[in-house]
Amino acid sequence: MKDINVFKRFLSDVKYVNELRQLQHINDSCSRQNRGTINKVKRRRARFHPMEQMNEIEFRKKYRYTKENMRRIIEIVRDDIEVDYYQSMKRNQVPIDLQILSAIRFFGGTEHPQLTAMAHGVSLHTMAKITRRVASVLSSKASRYIRMPATLSEKERMMRSFQSLSNMPQVIGALVQTTVRLQLEASRGQANKSCHSGTQSPMATEELVHLQLVSDAEHKIRDLDIRLSDELDLNTAPELFSLSRIKERFEQNEFRGRILLGNDSLSCSSSLFTPVQYPRNKSEELYNQAHAVTFAPAVKCLNIWFRRFGILGSELLGTFGSAKQTITALALLHNMAMDWNDPSVDAESNASFYKPIFLPSAHGLEEQRNRKEFIKSHFSGN
Repeated sequence: MKDINVFKRFLSDVKYVNELRQLQHINDSCSRQNRGTINKVKRRRARFHPMEQMNEIEFRKKYRYTKENMRRIIEIVRDDIEVDYYQSMKRNQVPIDLQILSAIRFFGGTEHPQLTAMAHGVSLHTMAKITRRVASVLSSKASRYIRMPATLSEKERMMRSFQSLSNMPQVIGALVQTTVRLQLEASRGQANKSCHSGTQSPMATEELVHLQLVSDAEHKIRDLDIRLSDELDLNTAPELFSLSRIKERFEQNEFRGRILLGNDSLSCSSSLFTPVQYPRNKSEELYNQAHAVTFAPAVKCLNIWFRRFGILGSELLGTFGSAKQTITALALLHNMAMDWNDPSVDAESNASFYKPIFLPSAHGLEEQRNRKEFIKSHFSGN
């Protein structure tokens, strides 16, 4: 009898366990269905897309371009980003167009980077990866968008555009220099070396990045030279120009019979004419007046560039290599905006970012003789 009772309890326990298993199976099925429903809702939930959800005025303020021109940029960049897509970002599946949009909004510097990242649904870390990638892709196209005139017809057309301003002949570009601040981080190789050697990683240090650009009369950047202060022994404007590729090209007679204009912090030379510091006659005064008007597009070009991309006026963060790519990318984007007559930035604003940063340099007699002959030939009869 005792054995029969034990067997009955055993059957009861087995029934209870089976009921628990069935209940658990039902719960698991419900959970999977609920998760599926939630995932479907998530998939159906539209990601914020500024091109569709912002009006034109709001979009221009945040992204520094019209929607039409932003679509052009996306089409130019899209294929290259798809070819070399970030492995670490595949999990997040940030759409290509939103990557480009977020990077350009970050370059605009109209808000804190954290707000830019939040607006596009990414972390600040992912935002940094996106901006570096977009800058890298854009800078790789620099030779197509940032270049001096190559053919005879291009050179003559550029000279005519400058001469139309104040009847100053032979000018093929106006040269201006400025600086950008950089919080310089150690490169990945240097950081790894510090880790393996057991030494403490160095703190980020602030550096000045020296920029030299040549502008045309339509405020496009035709040549760009980017250097760290460490590359300059004296930190003078003539030294920066003497190290630049554009000077070498003039010395090789690539632009024979044509000149650049610079401000009075530069040394006058056969290829670079500066104002007469102390004009002594009417011809020199007329030359200085024409020089000021013809040089002005370079200053305006710089001001529009800095106004469109606020990070140039604040501070870049990263290695010098990444900063160089970013600056080059922004020059390219600026030229696109000028080609397309993009109205998103007030080109006529009186706000100026141009602040000459070098002390005036001495002018050699030989260099002054070249300028004197130019003045005699073109301004003595006025």
